[in-house]
Amino acid sequence: MELEAFYKDQYDKTLDRKNEINTSLSTPIGILTALIAGLYFATTNFDFADSKYLSIAFIIIGLFSVFLLGRSIYHLIRAFSDFHDGYDYAYLNDTDVLDNYYKGLVIFYHSQPNAALTDSTSKAKKEFDDYLLNEFIKSAGINQKNNKSKTFQRFQCHQHMIYALIALSLLIIPFGIDFEIGKGKDKVQKIKIDSVIPIDLNLKYKDTTTRLNIKPISDGKRNRKKTSTTANANDKRRR
Repeated sequence: MELEAFYKDQYDKTLDRKNEINTSLSTPIGILTALIAGLYFATTNFDFADSKYLSIAFIIIGLFSVFLLGRSIYHLIRAFSDFHDGYDYAYLNDTDVLDNYYKGLVIFYHSQPNAALTDSTSKAKKEFDDYLLNEFIKSAGINQKNNKSKTFQRFQCHQHMIYALIALSLLIIPFGIDFEIGKGKDKVQKIKIDSVIPIDLNLKYKDTTTRLNIKPISDGKRNRKKTSTTANANDKRRR
């Protein structure tokens, strides 16, 4: 097996491994979110006034769970990026840069005294292949170290996450007992008035009715006029 093909394959595998590790980190993010939500729910719904011993046990286990979750989050962040220098992966130069380097080698060897074009090309190709081999070896070595570090941090994240899950499972014991104790109690809400707003209850009546001066008209006169007028008209028709 040629050395160049072997180290090129190692270089390609390191980049594939990097992508695999980064993709796998999405799973612990979801699990940690669920664990933190469960711890928040248990803490906010636990009645610390019911029992002193239950409260002490709940606080101890809860603080231990917080510590384990914090460690898990710490290693998860370290798996994404190192706090000091970061994970600087090594890559080959762009193809145009490599092509210019190869052409420069050909020109260099061809400019030598009594240099034939065939010899110049072969020498340039040999030096370029050696350069690529060294780049593959160097880049693959850097990437392998980064992948090992990221894998270790991911393992530590999973380990502390499992411990946190166990601690939260133990937290169910005091939480469940407290829930049963408070189940039969009536939930009474106490309201305390700190300040009283003075209200004036002395209501004063004020007549806002608008009085209209209306001149009455006698309905009797109107009716008599209408009746007499109608009777006269009927008599004229009969005649």
